[in-house]
Amino acid sequence: MVEHSPEEGRVGGSSPPPSTYMEFLQRTLKWAERNERHLGAIVFVAGFVTDLVTFGVLSIALVNIAFLAYLVVAIICTFGTHLVSHRSETPTLTRRISSVMFPLVAQYSIGSLLSGCLIFYTKSANVFASWPFLLFLVLIFFGNEYFRTYYKHVAFQVVLLFFAMYAYAIFALPLVVNQLGPWVFVCSTVLSCVSFALFLYLLKRTRPEEFRKSFQYILPGSLSVLFLMNVFYFTGIMPPIPLTLPESGVYHSFAREDGNYVVSAEAEQPWWNVSEHVVHHVPGTPLYAYSSVSAPVRFSTYIVHVWERYDAPKQKWVERSRVSFNITGGRDGGYRGYSELADAEEGKWRVRIQTPEGQTIGRLSFTVVTVSEEPLLHLEQK
Repeated sequence: MVEHSPEEGRVGGSSPPPSTYMEFLQRTLKWAERNERHLGAIVFVAGFVTDLVTFGVLSIALVNIAFLAYLVVAIICTFGTHLVSHRSETPTLTRRISSVMFPLVAQYSIGSLLSGCLIFYTKSANVFASWPFLLFLVLIFFGNEYFRTYYKHVAFQVVLLFFAMYAYAIFALPLVVNQLGPWVFVCSTVLSCVSFALFLYLLKRTRPEEFRKSFQYILPGSLSVLFLMNVFYFTGIMPPIPLTLPESGVYHSFAREDGNYVVSAEAEQPWWNVSEHVVHHVPGTPLYAYSSVSAPVRFSTYIVHVWERYDAPKQKWVERSRVSFNITGGRDGGYRGYSELADAEEGKWRVRIQTPEGQTIGRLSFTVVTVSEEPLLHLEQK
């Protein structure tokens, strides 16, 4: 009789299939614990891909529901992570499963909410005006993976949850009151801080000793988030969610026909031409800035067009005109509006499309070149 060792007959040295469900579960847990970092990266990317595919086609009401669902799951799993972390006794099977699943699901939920915010805020922001806020979102986005080992100590996850609460409150409250403004932002701040304080109180009541160890990291992290978000808002860096700018442009004439605008425009530059847009202008004729701003149904606010010319000797932008008009949301193509400048001098110009509080929705940058004859124009309908 020929005896075979247990290792013979295995392909690539792989283990035989588990004989029982419990054995399979134990091996799966060991594998998950060994590869937790890779699993975290996978679920994090999965959340981002999900948002990338779905948020572009969902209505803002459904996006709000998705954000709220992510936040609720994140709160539950962050609390669960707090309950199962730092246990000194021998872990049971249930606790081992919980210690793996709670951080991963929390990471997926928070990562999905942050990636959704990043996608939606990028859609609403003018990159040149709001890049510090967008950079902050990107750093938080990737920091969620880089600092993922802190999840076992809860502190980083809790601070990240506060940022998610804050970002959601800033996004959702204007949808409830159908307005934007400093008082809405302040209410969002109060709401998120009170909710976060109640969550911290719950953590303290359930495991006070572990909470005290983490709180020395939670407090400075949360205050940093609070400080930066207020700086971003009151300096006009934070995009005015939920307003977006689907279309804008500078034109030579404007007329209203059958409920639409008819404009005369110069030929568009090729997509590969990244140089600043040039407007050929005959002295004594007006220029028009057009913007189409999308907003949720029943949402009401004012839009401001600020015309500025660059003063080369003083090396600064000088305001030349400011026009504001009211918008009401709900129109599929966005609320259309325009402003007029009677006569534009030669040089660099920009039109900042913003809220009355100074939050930038978009920006038109162009160079005016004086010509003696009107350039070749074509008509467009808006």
